[in-house]
Formats: sequence, structure tokens, C-alpha cells
Amino acid sequence: MKWLKKLQTIDSKIIYLVLFFAIALPLIFPIGIPVEINAGTRTFYDTIDNLPKGSVILISYDWDAASAPELLPQATAITKHALTNGHKIVALGLWYAGPTFADRVHNAVAAEVEGKEYGVDFVNLGYRPGGAVVLNSMARDFHQTFPEDVNRTRLSEIPLMKEVKDINDIDLIIDLSAGDPGYRAYIEQIGSQYNVPILVGCTAVSVSGITPYLQSGNVGALLGGLRAAAEYELLIDTPGLGLGGMDAQSVAHLTIIAFIIVGNIAYIATKKKK
Repeated sequence: MKWLKKLQTIDSKIIYLVLFFAIALPLIFPIGIPVEINAGTRTFYDTIDNLPKGSVILISYDWDAASAPELLPQATAITKHALTNGHKIVALGLWYAGPTFADRVHNAVAAEVEGKEYGVDFVNLGYRPGGAVVLNSMARDFHQTFPEDVNRTRLSEIPLMKEVKDINDIDLIIDLSAGDPGYRAYIEQIGSQYNVPILVGCTAVSVSGITPYLQSGNVGALLGGLRAAAEYELLIDTPGLGLGGMDAQSVAHLTIIAFIIVGNIAYIATKKKK
């Protein structure tokens, strides 16, 4: 039959168009495909949840646009959880693109969590080159290492930073890392010398490399990839890019599988007819 032959020679443009809608629609209208929350994500959540109100959390944005689909949803969910619980956030970047994403997250979350003010509840210190050297210096003196924030305001004029002088004023470090410099620098320069717990969020491909640090206790908890972001969104009851991305990923996979099944059925049926 002609239709069997047509199924084997579907124009690639049609396939790409179907895949486009399979990915785009779940992002715009999340389906809510069930996601099971694993123990690592729960530990990460509980660590922040159990901090005393008013604790200061340092969030390091050590990634760029290539890793944003996985780490941006993590950063947004973590920041909302921390601010909702009354904690303070000091953000910075060991990667040049990091502070840009920090601003994006702060602007989005501050619009949702009422009463949060820049300089009082959260601050963005910006980017400094140097990796491990920056962390070593920062641990001794924030104000010397970062004299100004990302808006060129002196740290001495920012209410939050008047309370934060060195690493001992930080209650928790969260490194959102896509590579080096990142979590290794924090473990070596701060974790090995100071009594400040370190949590890590990373891309899915980096999980295996960080697992040994998790098993040794150098890292308190780990979020891995887009799935972990989706799990965290469930824990804070705020669906976002994580759950939408998981829906889109699942639907796209099912669509590809459907094309493969239809193509094989048409091939087998045509072969039998011959």
C-alpha cells in the first residue's frame, strides 16, 4: 500500500515540527508527569529547611549558558526556598557569566516572595577571576576580595554585608557547578580549613565525578541535573522550569519512540507484502 511507503519516507521537516511541539507545549502547559523524590534531593532540602531563620547562605554561580537548562531551575528553586524561610543570600561567580544568572534568579524570585529587598535579604557580589585564589582570599576577608558588588556599591554600604566579614559569618555554601573552578575549589580552599558545610548542584553528566566527595562527607548533599531541579520544585510546591523540562523531555522521548515503532511496523508490513 502507498501509505505504508509514505510512513517510511516521512519528510524530516515534519518530524522536526512534531518534535518542536512535543517539547514546546509541555514547557508552556506542564503536564505534571509524576517524579519520585530521591534521598539526595530530600537531604539538600532538609539542610536548608533546618537552618535557623536569618542564616546566611553563600550561593556560587559557577556555570554559563551551556549549563543553564539544568542549573538555572536548581538556582531558582533553592533561592526561593531560602528566601521564603527567612534566610539571607550572598551570591557570587567564579565564572564570568555567573553573576548575570544570579541577577536573573534574584529578580524572578524577589517578585514572588513578598518583602525581600536587595542589599538586605540578598546581594550579588559579581565575578572575580582567580578561582581558588579568590576563595582563599574571600575566606579571610570578603570586603577586601570583593570591594564592590555587581552594581558598584561599596560592600561597607550594603546592610547585609555589614554582618558578613569573613567565611565564619557564612552558615552554608551552595556551589552550583558546571566544572572548574567550582566545587573542587570550595572543598580544597574552604571545606578543608573551615567548619562550613558545602552542598553542590551540578549537571547530570558531572554527578559521577562528585559522588566520591559526597561519600567522603566533603559534600553534604548533591542535586544532579534537571531531574533534581524538578524534585526540588515539588518539595517547595512551586512548579517551574524543572518540572516543565522533565515533562518536555519525557514527551519528546515518547514521540521519538512512536516514530521508530511506526517506521518499523510500516517496513515489516511492506516487506511481508512483497
